[in-house]
Amino acid sequence: MDANTDESTVKSPYHLRISRLTVDKLGVKLYDKASAVVAELIANGYDADAEAVTVKLPLNVQLATKSDGVLSDLGYVIEVNDDGHGMTPSEAIDFYLRIGADRRTRPNEDGTKSRHKKRPVMGRKGIGKLAPFGICRRIEVWSAGGVATDNGYAVTHFFMDFDKIVTDDDQPVPLEVGKEDQTWSEVSGTRIKLTYFLAKRVPDEETFLRQLAIRFTFARPDFEIRVINTGDDKNLPIKVNPLHIPLLEGTKIDLSEYPVVDKDGTKFAVSGWLAMAKEAYKNEEMMGVRIYARQKIVGVTRDFNQPAGFTGEFAMRSYLVGQVEAEWLDLDDGEDLVRTDRQDILWDSDYGQLLRNWGATLIKKIAGISREPRRIRVRDEFLRRSRIESIAKERFGDKEVAKVAVELAKKFGGFAAEDELNDDVYVEDLSQIILSVAPHQALMEAFHEFTNRVTKGNVTINEMVDIFDKAQIAELASYAQIAVQRVRVISELEKIIDESSNENEFQALIAKAPWLIEPSWTVITQNQSLKNFKHAFERFWKKQHGTDITLAIGHESKRPDFTLVSMDGLLHIVEIKKADHNFDDTDLSRLLNYVEAFDQFFEKHKQTVSDFSRGWKIDLVADGENITQMNNRLAYESIKNQGKVKRVSWQDFLFHAKKVHEQFLDVHDLNRAKTTSEND
Repeated sequence: MDANTDESTVKSPYHLRISRLTVDKLGVKLYDKASAVVAELIANGYDADAEAVTVKLPLNVQLATKSDGVLSDLGYVIEVNDDGHGMTPSEAIDFYLRIGADRRTRPNEDGTKSRHKKRPVMGRKGIGKLAPFGICRRIEVWSAGGVATDNGYAVTHFFMDFDKIVTDDDQPVPLEVGKEDQTWSEVSGTRIKLTYFLAKRVPDEETFLRQLAIRFTFARPDFEIRVINTGDDKNLPIKVNPLHIPLLEGTKIDLSEYPVVDKDGTKFAVSGWLAMAKEAYKNEEMMGVRIYARQKIVGVTRDFNQPAGFTGEFAMRSYLVGQVEAEWLDLDDGEDLVRTDRQDILWDSDYGQLLRNWGATLIKKIAGISREPRRIRVRDEFLRRSRIESIAKERFGDKEVAKVAVELAKKFGGFAAEDELNDDVYVEDLSQIILSVAPHQALMEAFHEFTNRVTKGNVTINEMVDIFDKAQIAELASYAQIAVQRVRVISELEKIIDESSNENEFQALIAKAPWLIEPSWTVITQNQSLKNFKHAFERFWKKQHGTDITLAIGHESKRPDFTLVSMDGLLHIVEIKKADHNFDDTDLSRLLNYVEAFDQFFEKHKQTVSDFSRGWKIDLVADGENITQMNNRLAYESIKNQGKVKRVSWQDFLFHAKKVHEQFLDVHDLNRAKTTSEND
């Protein structure tokens, strides 16, 4: 890196000094991706009237390693070549090495338009040349330009080393001169070589090409970008083409018909398009709407900087795509509205607010025209993921019931929560609801048709048999839904025991599945009497003890002290202890207070407890007992003998739940094994 620098730098005509503060202010550190750096060098070639820019670099590699703060160079090189008009040594000194000077303020037309092709230039801040310092520490500049002579084009050749030119003093640093400086070249153009990298990574070919593709609009036929992977022995150039995003049919809007209008009626032309993507974003490059000025990206937005909570927010931020071309965002004589790394515009500026309001209007429009296509897309995705058609045919064996299931799936699926379609549990739950409802819907339709035929006196025995068949299918579907729900709850119970042993989780599970305590429990038994008891006893306890108690018969926002379950005239009061916890003297003292309170309440409030003719019982879930005091052991044995308390361990509790529902579980395991076999 330092070879031959002493003599060459002393005589060097090239000087440059950049303060560290300037580096920070110019935002050079924002260029932390190889694609962003290369894009800046490509833009320089475009502004120099190049028709082709060739990028040579290794793809899918780590450019350097870092250990204990020390970088290890791996010898990689990134090279960007263009066939533009290049620059002479004097042009390099007068223009290229002037940092932060706005080229568009130059007095001649070479400032705002390219020299020969008169392209509106992309560059403005004059810092694109420093972008490579975001990923490397050494830049080699070779360029041939000026007027063609008998000898060819004048060559300028020098090196920029970050550690030498970025200093804390004000003295310009002479740059190392290259061996070809002040020579001649047969062709014009510029070559930039980057070496001595930071610990950055170059992505794979597909990703890198996407990252370059989004940087430019490719609107000119006289300009193309090629990439050569130097890590591939073939070294074949790959043309960078515009990014292709599959769009949802019927959602594309031509923006040329929707200019941005200021308050005074001034119109600002916009071109490009907006649409909804066919699928949710698969990668960062496909995300959102790209905003361009002068054929180069100036920003990316997913919602035109709208505040959260607008209608259709999820769909817009997950599927809205587009390409907005607005030259007025980067006018030669206007305010600089583009962030240094060209990843966003200044939304709080006057033009930024205009674009924000314009975008809000178009978001509403595209939400409207995309509503039906989106519903169809979500419906089809649900049908695909749920496999409802094949499952219904196999489960019901009745074509009409299966047909109704598919029709219901289309209706429900079209309004499913699209952000949850990747959640297997969500899809499974919705599928089970549909498969449960379908037989009843088919039965209702069959009854309706049967009634019409009875009215007309045209009923056959086969039609009556069909009614009974559908009634049987509907009944079985109800049982199947119960089975699925109970299998899932038992799985949750097993997970709680094995992983967390959390009392709160267990209480919540009991509240939503009381049949774990009493298998014959049904929803119907959660009646008004149970609610009346809950509220009356909570008031009674508060009055007696001066503290609050929470009894749960469903979901409770506070942690419940007990969960209540009622069946066949017996009130079950469920008390939970953590797994591996031994029920001890302290626990018993607390429990005896409850026993006394329940005895007193049942004695004093006979009307309230009239539906519990068999009384009450505390179901205690605890893994063991460690009651040491003699009086406590006698009291504990007494309430157990009276049937007021029954203790089971967590594993016994789980075993009992599985035993009662073993047929459900066997069918579930058999179906899972079958599904796994089919997928394999």
